[in-house]
Amino acid sequence: MDSTDNNNIVPPVITTTSTSTTSTTTTATTAAATTATTNAAPSTVSSGGATNDQEDVGVSNASVNESLAGLSHHKQGIPDGSYRSVDVNGQWIANKLKEREHLYTEKKNMTIFLGTWNVNGKKPQEPLDPWLCDPAMPLQPDIYAIGFQELDLTAEALLLGDTTRSLPWEQKILESISNEYVKIMSRQLVGILLCVYVKKEHRQHITMERSDIATVGIMGMMGNKGGVAIRFKFYNTSICILNSHLNAHLENILRRNQDMKDIAKNIKFVVEDNNIITMFDHDQLFWIGDLNYRIPLPDAEVKEKIKKKDFYSLFLHDQLYQQMKSGAAFEGFQEPPISFAPTYKYDAGTDVYDSSEKKRTPAWCDRVLWKTSKTAENVGILTYRRHELLSSDHRPVSGSFIIKVRAVIPEVKNRIYQEIVKELDKKENDSMPDATISTNLIDFESVKFMVPVTRTIVLENVGQVIARFKFIPKLNEKILCKPWLKISPFAGIMLPKEKITIELTVYVDSTTSYAFNVANETMDDILILHLENGKDYFISIMGSWKPTCFGNTLENLVRYQGPLVGTQPMPVEQKKLSIPKELWRMVDSLYSNNGMAEENLFIVSGVSKEIEQIKECLDTGTPFPAFSNHSMAEVIIRFLEALCDPVIPFTLYQQALDGSSAVLSCKTLVSHLPSVNYNVFFYLISFLTEVLSHHDQNSLSADKLAIVFSTVLLRPSPTNSALVQQSTDATIVKKKADFIKHFIHSHNNI
Repeated sequence: MDSTDNNNIVPPVITTTSTSTTSTTTTATTAAATTATTNAAPSTVSSGGATNDQEDVGVSNASVNESLAGLSHHKQGIPDGSYRSVDVNGQWIANKLKEREHLYTEKKNMTIFLGTWNVNGKKPQEPLDPWLCDPAMPLQPDIYAIGFQELDLTAEALLLGDTTRSLPWEQKILESISNEYVKIMSRQLVGILLCVYVKKEHRQHITMERSDIATVGIMGMMGNKGGVAIRFKFYNTSICILNSHLNAHLENILRRNQDMKDIAKNIKFVVEDNNIITMFDHDQLFWIGDLNYRIPLPDAEVKEKIKKKDFYSLFLHDQLYQQMKSGAAFEGFQEPPISFAPTYKYDAGTDVYDSSEKKRTPAWCDRVLWKTSKTAENVGILTYRRHELLSSDHRPVSGSFIIKVRAVIPEVKNRIYQEIVKELDKKENDSMPDATISTNLIDFESVKFMVPVTRTIVLENVGQVIARFKFIPKLNEKILCKPWLKISPFAGIMLPKEKITIELTVYVDSTTSYAFNVANETMDDILILHLENGKDYFISIMGSWKPTCFGNTLENLVRYQGPLVGTQPMPVEQKKLSIPKELWRMVDSLYSNNGMAEENLFIVSGVSKEIEQIKECLDTGTPFPAFSNHSMAEVIIRFLEALCDPVIPFTLYQQALDGSSAVLSCKTLVSHLPSVNYNVFFYLISFLTEVLSHHDQNSLSADKLAIVFSTVLLRPSPTNSALVQQSTDATIVKKKADFIKHFIHSHNNI
């Protein structure tokens, strides 16, 4: 078939000569035959029944709004490559002050109450006093952190992000806790709500309040699951609280583990000096919520143990306990001993466990965990119990703890500050500084796509005066280092005999991978470390890049008949593959593995370990290991997302948006795509059309697929910050999705 035949859009044919697969099929989505590719894209495209440039029914506003939270929080963790000028004196003083914090602070015991309740979409029906004002609590809390899940199960909430259901619950909270408390902050993600309150007497000592949300699934599209986090400094102690709702059902252990890791990876806070910290960069971290881990025992056996109050032997089978014990999830977290009956699932309004046809086995779904940093004192457990509020199918749970906070003694801190400043002034004079460096050769060894590799050098001031250092550009260059290298710190000062560890991190993403995957550049470079009023130190860096299909170009990939590792590209004059064989292998594997029928394919995220194994197989040509369809689907998305230039090239991005409302305009634009881009585009459209033909099984809609795939097929250039900033606006998301949906919607008529 010639891919220029626009009236019969079928996936382009391709020869695959990988070591794992050499097959020919006639199935539309797995076609594999000739090496011939089109020499040029057609100049026009048939409108397939649309006789003029008419508007087509685009993606619904509801679907767009459903995706916004996830898309706006879809982060790739690309390090900041800019090197702004820094106040090295102020930075040094701040570091020294932090080192001596124990000298100007005193410890105070404070009490924190953490509560979690899955309310099953119910509105408040009963007072919250038995939960929030439990007489069993020995001390009145200084801080309340209260989390809800499934606050709202309506379609409006899931699709439109409606948050109005939080107001009556917040009012109920205030009715229960006394007027001695004031709200610090609340944050909501669909049905997940977190509210934090503090005693009024402490309010002035709450600073740096920040919040963030993390959705789960590919591009964050599983809007009803995820987490919300609030962080703050309480006196001089940093606290982070996260409320989450993880995947349900007994068998989904790996999915819950992956949800936990995705949430932990994506929660970020911007604090002082625009520094970005994670949830783990706190003295005390609390994780609460409906974590949904179950007890894999027969229902009758579980209920018998509950009747006997044999909670310990039941707990030994608890999935969360097992996962924490093996280090598979919530590594380093702790949980108070459980001495209460499972909190799920009840017949709402009763004390009877699930009597429906499903008869879900009781489980401790609702949990309170904590993690203390190595530099802070561990918490003291006061209480951990369930509470008998009956309106939901879950029982609320609470944990109360004593935490030791560091309170600043202002006059002592000021005195120490002055001492540090005097120490700095005393050491400064006009003498020449001197320093030694631990090594002048840095070898990053094997470097992979989007896998950071860090090496360190130690700089020591061996002179008699303060040494100021900074990295400077080479002669006739304006940048300190290559864009794939990060230096931290890139400037600073040292007192005599002081040492500083400098981190050098290589991180290659789609914005920098072209140099290695296509241009075949090396990682050899030289850095210059300059001492003010002193000499320069030359540091050689080197590394070995591992070729990969990720962060590559379509035009380059179709020149490889075999795997990128160990294969040379075909000569320019030789006919190329129609589409990259890696894309064909992935689509073919989904088709062969009955992936079309997988529920929420391209929505639910894959398993990290499987994803890495699949990527390795694509690059080496080895057979795929056992994998879930969700993992393979995510690799397809990540492959398209990582292309140096997307399927719809950066140069056509704005034109695609401008014409997105009209079918003929979109088809005309696609007709002018480069040959391989054209082939890949319609190969994917044919594949998505086939996926949609199984919508009764996979629960997918054209809207969902259009939103997910438009995010990776139609992207703004990362160098255009204005377009990147706008790319998650509702209007832009809809335009991009409309562009893709036109082709899915009218595929059979094209």
